[in-house]
Amino acid sequence: MRNPIVAMLLVCALAGAAAAQQVPRETAQPIRPQPSGMRSQVTGARGKAPVIGQVYIGDLAPDFVLDASTGAQSQLSKLRGRWVLLAFADRYRDLKAYDSLDVKARAMGANVVGVCHEKQQTLTAAMARDKLHTLFLADATGEVSAIYGLYDWGNALTEPGFFVLDPQGTVRLAIIGRLFPPDQMLELLKFATASLE
Repeated sequence: MRNPIVAMLLVCALAGAAAAQQVPRETAQPIRPQPSGMRSQVTGARGKAPVIGQVYIGDLAPDFVLDASTGAQSQLSKLRGRWVLLAFADRYRDLKAYDSLDVKARAMGANVVGVCHEKQQTLTAAMARDKLHTLFLADATGEVSAIYGLYDWGNALTEPGFFVLDPQGTVRLAIIGRLFPPDQMLELLKFATASLE
């Protein structure tokens, strides 16, 4: 690799992935634990208790159906058979730069899917206006982001993070709390796909 920053990120990602796989599920702490007493103050969509989830490396990615930027609905499990980079962000503009990544990923047999805390109309309009090709999914309630451990119910926003899913839908790489520039994400995707060949 030419870029030492990418190499460092890969090492950090591998160390985090290895550490995550070594932690027994029974003792693992939630990704976003809520302070005591907060559960009664924060509710999810439609007044229900909030969804709080975790996804581990090696797990089958939780399936979901969301409204897509194409104007239709999209189901995650329908993308099986290809690698998937599932990126989460609060707003689509945080993932807009991944449109160039999507073109390169498709050449590798992978799809880039962005999940945003936006309404479908916003994503459809943005796709047309900005001439985007990446599939964006509207998680307006935050419930899907919460299943993946990325929804902050207290601040009502989706935190950044991404998951690399293999063609069977198994999580092979996960980074919570940040996103990387498209060129570095491409290197991480190449690394994840090459590590299973």
